[in-house]
Amino acid sequence: MAAAKRVVQTDVDPALYEFVVKTAKSKGLTLKEATREALRSWAAQEGNLSWDPLFDPSWGFPGPVKKDASKVNEVIYRRRKR
Repeated sequence: MAAAKRVVQTDVDPALYEFVVKTAKSKGLTLKEATREALRSWAAQEGNLSWDPLFDPSWGFPGPVKKDASKVNEVIYRRRKR
């Protein structure tokens, strides 16, 4: 069984509408596709993904060893610290 779909409807000023239509067309998208993409992008930036295990920092991956950058000048510029 397919997931239920919802319809989202809003009013925008004519200038924004024309800008979105023009941008979508230049990317080869329909207005509907561009609107869906914009909603996904906004939700990903603004949403709380703490419910998603992929974004849970406590799942135990130790991560890389911390690096000490104190020797950067010595290595890159062949200089020793004074």
